[in-house]
Amino acid sequence: MGAAWAAAGCYEEYKMDKQMKQVAAIVFGGIGFYFALTHFQVLAGWIARLLAIFLPVLVGGILAFFLNVPMSGIERGLQRAFASRKKNKRTKWTRPVSLVLTFLCIIAVFAVGVSMLVPELSRSVMAVYEQIQLSLPKLLDWMQQSGIDTGMLEAQLALIDFKELLGQVANSAGTVMGTVMGAVTATVSVFSTALFSLVVAIYILMDKENLSRQCKKLLFAYLRPDDARLILHVCNLTRDIFSKFLSGQVVESLVLGSLMFVALSLAKLPYASLIAVLTTVCAFIPYVGAFISCGIGVLLTLMVNPMQAVLCLVVYQVVQFIENQFIYPRVVGSSVGLSALWTIVAVLVGGEAMGILGMIFFIPCTAVIYTLVREGTNRRLERLRAAAAQTPAEPETPDQTPEN
Repeated sequence: MGAAWAAAGCYEEYKMDKQMKQVAAIVFGGIGFYFALTHFQVLAGWIARLLAIFLPVLVGGILAFFLNVPMSGIERGLQRAFASRKKNKRTKWTRPVSLVLTFLCIIAVFAVGVSMLVPELSRSVMAVYEQIQLSLPKLLDWMQQSGIDTGMLEAQLALIDFKELLGQVANSAGTVMGTVMGAVTATVSVFSTALFSLVVAIYILMDKENLSRQCKKLLFAYLRPDDARLILHVCNLTRDIFSKFLSGQVVESLVLGSLMFVALSLAKLPYASLIAVLTTVCAFIPYVGAFISCGIGVLLTLMVNPMQAVLCLVVYQVVQFIENQFIYPRVVGSSVGLSALWTIVAVLVGGEAMGILGMIFFIPCTAVIYTLVREGTNRRLERLRAAAAQTPAEPETPDQTPEN
């Protein structure tokens, strides 16, 4: 009997303690909310200072998140290649080797892109200048024969030094890059932030399993098990969707650029390599990128031959159609699990919110939200069906009274 009274007293004490904690949480939460409303500028300043302090860690985490995609693929390939020698054992050297190979691949891609784009752009600019010199007199003669007064136009064109102007355009990429690099190297804070972010990213990638295990321990130690499992599920879902999206976009861009180069070369169109490189780069921008690269390619070809510009447009659209119908579904497919409607909505909202970066990364973000909403809806419907199945059916009312 005494044990029962003691248990009842402990339960009442636990219940009162829980109620006091809830009241304290509501009171202090209200005070904090009131302080945030009345001292918004002060709070924003504190948040800005905290972000400035932890900026290298945040940037390093984001960089590690994106670098983990190619690094994991390279590491899996190395593990499979040397699995026969050490079965069921993880070779320690594959992690640093895969990290070094990832950085080398990124540097090589940028070097190849710059080496292909800059010389071709310079040659294209000079070819456009020569074409303008050849086509402008013919255009002026045609305008004069049509009865159009070209005196004012000739006076304005005489004041323009096209060679100097196009030369500046050709060298603008190097000038801009030099200015940007000079500004970055001159700013010690930016340089140190980038350096520390890179170091943080390397440490995260080298010890990602241990960090993941530590984060799981913290979640299950300070949160309810259901909340901890929900957070882990969201993190794993985000990682999987972003990994599939990024790897699929890279492969799809390379395939589209290669097909465009082969098709334009077979059609004997000018600027085949330049248009192919632009197509590869712009393919990362959903929907809008294809229009940008196609418009630039047609405009460059128009300077050489208007009929070839029409052919360039036709070839580009044919290759784009083949890629969208047969290659893109197989390479990228439904990896992010979004329909065309939600993809367009994500591109529009992302473009309005964050520009080109928003157009690219709002697609996987929308896919994560869509998947979570779909899973929650399915779970709720299953609970409702289970509850309906357990509810006993009411007896049916007879249509007429049975005879005695």
